[in-house]
Amino acid sequence: MNDIDKHIMENLKKNARKSFRSLAQEMNKSTDTMINHFKKLSKAGGIRGTTVVMDANKIGYEGVCAFYMDSISSDLVNSDTILETLIKMPNIIVATKTVGEHDLLALAVIHNIYHLMDLKKEIAEIKGVTNISTSIWPAGKEIAPEYFII
Repeated sequence: MNDIDKHIMENLKKNARKSFRSLAQEMNKSTDTMINHFKKLSKAGGIRGTTVVMDANKIGYEGVCAFYMDSISSDLVNSDTILETLIKMPNIIVATKTVGEHDLLALAVIHNIYHLMDLKKEIAEIKGVTNISTSIWPAGKEIAPEYFII
């Protein structure tokens, strides 16, 4: 990875909507050079996508919740099938397998405590989920992609 690649990666972590033109001007390179490096990084798997960071409070949510889940595996269900279900849920913004005390982690935006309880119940009903613990914090705190390796 060269300096151009690093510049692209660092800047897109902070602002996924930053233009190639702006990146090019900062490096004194052509826009085409930046696009080609981005495409190369994407093809090699160094960049798997870009995302926008939203302020949950400004789009109508009062809080963010982390769901820590344990799971069991059987012929019909495992952590992969649970993860697929979580990813499809509308208020889940990040879902991933973990290593450590719990098997899975999901972050969700919530409107209020009643919404949290409904969401927790919905997650508990997913086949294979055996235990859930939660953490909650008020909206307005940034959840940026640079905090996660997905």
